[in-house]
Amino acid sequence: SSPQRGLLANKAAAFLRAASRHWHDPALVSGRTNSSETWVALANGAFDAGSPLARAAEVLMALGQVEGLVDVCLICAANFGGVKVPRDDRKELEEEAANAVMDWEKGLYHRPANGLTGDDVDPRSSGTQSIVSGMDVTPADALKTCHGILFYYISKLLNEGGPANKTLAENLVAACASSSDVKFLHSMYEHLLSTNQVETALRIDSTSLEMWLNNEKKDSHLLWRYYSFHGRHFSAGEIMRKKAVDPNEQVPLAQRIECLTRAANSYQSAMQRNLPNANMMRMINGYDQRKNRALQERQVSIETLKASKKETEEKLDIAKIQQRVLTTVDQSQNVDMESDKVDALRFQLVSVSDLYNDYTCPLNLFDVCLLILNTCHYNNSDNIETLWKSVICEEILPCQTTSAIAVSFLTQLKQGSTLEEETVMLSGDYGNNLQSFDNGEWIPRLRNRVTALGKELYGKGADYTVPLDLIVQALEGLRQAYSEIHKENKMSLSWPIETMLNVGVPFDALYQSYDSLYVELDGTNETALRIHWLEGIHELLNMWVNEAFSNYDSSASSQGSNASSQLAQAVKNGGLVGRIKAYNATLEGLVDENSTAIDEVKAGFSEVEEAIRKLF
Repeated sequence: SSPQRGLLANKAAAFLRAASRHWHDPALVSGRTNSSETWVALANGAFDAGSPLARAAEVLMALGQVEGLVDVCLICAANFGGVKVPRDDRKELEEEAANAVMDWEKGLYHRPANGLTGDDVDPRSSGTQSIVSGMDVTPADALKTCHGILFYYISKLLNEGGPANKTLAENLVAACASSSDVKFLHSMYEHLLSTNQVETALRIDSTSLEMWLNNEKKDSHLLWRYYSFHGRHFSAGEIMRKKAVDPNEQVPLAQRIECLTRAANSYQSAMQRNLPNANMMRMINGYDQRKNRALQERQVSIETLKASKKETEEKLDIAKIQQRVLTTVDQSQNVDMESDKVDALRFQLVSVSDLYNDYTCPLNLFDVCLLILNTCHYNNSDNIETLWKSVICEEILPCQTTSAIAVSFLTQLKQGSTLEEETVMLSGDYGNNLQSFDNGEWIPRLRNRVTALGKELYGKGADYTVPLDLIVQALEGLRQAYSEIHKENKMSLSWPIETMLNVGVPFDALYQSYDSLYVELDGTNETALRIHWLEGIHELLNMWVNEAFSNYDSSASSQGSNASSQLAQAVKNGGLVGRIKAYNATLEGLVDENSTAIDEVKAGFSEVEEAIRKLF
């Protein structure tokens, strides 16, 4: 557009601003009489009836004069109860003489007898008092039409899309947002939300919008999005955290978890001092940007942010555990629990102590108990050992077996667990319903259970909740008891080692556990038991060397390179080669009817030693 066109457009807007101060006839401004209609329907009625205000709006929009459009509509609205718009001599011409009035304008300038001004009319109410005799058009109808024309153009521009329309829409909303008419602003916010223009509404930077969302809508989700849009991430986090922990609301647990997740993410964003996206529409409200904005983002120290994030993440971890308990309760057919306890589980954040003592322990949710101890970094070795023994026994007991060795070990294993009363039967009669230990169907179940639970617990800063020695001793004891029944089956040799490696236990830590458990056997006369442990140690060392050797190049995987560096460290500082020689020396001195097994293990250790020498 040329500069001349711009000057003429500004002049047109100035004339219409001045004229609109004198448009007092509701019937002519509205052109419609059905006050129950929506904003946009009232605006369409005004357009259809040829309302002067609607015609002025069309001209101003055609000229791209969105500021003039907003001024004309709100100046006219002030004649019907809207907030008075102060005269701005820079944008508004002085009034012309009365004889300059056009014929079509004369009816507009009949001033109402009742002198209605100020905030006497609510545009959101229908109104009842008629101004012109014989007509039922009220000041409220006219006021609603003035606002409706603005909302009509906002929706039209946003719905039609395109860069030019988007720019006009942004400018139009920004001009509207700078109004001091609170009722008009609230109507505009409501209109934007009800027409699915939520993002446009939330991009308005205004304490008026902020307070409306907070006090009238009382919608914490919208307020969180508003703060996030404007880079006020600490306030966003606070809103979500308060919603999550509010005990006075019946909020489903899944929603509380969602709120905690959003709060943690908001605190993280605040720590990064994220600014709003440069491409984001920022509509600044010129009216209520007070110097001391009560709700403006306050400066928060990085220490406060870290503390808020840490506290929120801890609550989130416990809430997710609570969700698992709730799922178990919902899926179980035989849980006998008071309805108020179930409701608390479903709608409140239960404290971690109550979750442990009132839910997970009575329900025998051993895995979840361990997860709570891990999450809270609570090191109670007796409880942890009881829980792990219970986890292992739960996959096997009650059972029957033909092996006295298996009965002996299982009876010993269940001591100190919560399953001490479960049956371990020595029997060859499989006519009863007890599962068979001898068929080994429990092995894959147990492996999966230990692997899944171990992965949740290990490497999270509380490795004492995965007591290696206890678990290794239990798994190896089960392997030996099963191997006694199936002497010819060597396939089961390494499953305890593989299980613990799958958990994420590194080779060196697992070896130290095996070695320390073997050392405890020193001085015993149980030859078969010592051979069993030496077989296990050989198998572990063999897997360790193979892992290190296969990845001993520049393209090594992280696990392989870790295995290699751990092995190098064990050889250099741990005297691993010396330990291998000691194992072989022990084997030399053992006397057993199964000399073949001894020879095989000795040969295996020699091969491992040779491979280590080649590597290092």
